[in-house]
Amino acid sequence: MMKSRFAFVLLTTLVLSASGAFAQKPASHSVVPGTPAPDLATMNVEKILQQVQSTNVESDGDETSFLQVVAEFLQLQPAQASELEQLLQARQAALVPLLTQAQALTQQLGTLLNAGGNPAQVGALLIQIHALQQQMGQIQQAFITQFATLLTQDQMNKVQAVQIAVQLQPVLPAFQPILLF
Repeated sequence: MMKSRFAFVLLTTLVLSASGAFAQKPASHSVVPGTPAPDLATMNVEKILQQVQSTNVESDGDETSFLQVVAEFLQLQPAQASELEQLLQARQAALVPLLTQAQALTQQLGTLLNAGGNPAQVGALLIQIHALQQQMGQIQQAFITQFATLLTQDQMNKVQAVQIAVQLQPVLPAFQPILLF
């Protein structure tokens, strides 16, 4: 009895600490080769849900929407901007139900683990959450692929520059004290 309880606790700890790990490394979800795009399967479900639900594709009044900023920066043609807006709306419509379901399952898993739940139920919930993560990753990959097909080479170069800037952002403060810029 003690050995099975210890094995259960060890298995649960391993599964929870490696919730973003995959048996096989998924393909890169990058718009531009060599630069990683966010992997939805490893991100906090609540954070993604909040971001997706609060993202308004259209601007409110005088405020410039993120879509307008992206369109201006990339110098998207009106047809490209319209198609990007449609892609974003389709991705949001597909992701929100999956994110909501994953959030509920994650809460259910936490409750079950705190109550010392049945290992079979824990395993079933983990499998369901993983399947939802895989679906979200497929939706994100389809969005990125479709977005990339909209862009010209110059626009792709700008996206690549932004991806590099995002990677550098965390280290920029370290360069300020030594007055390199």
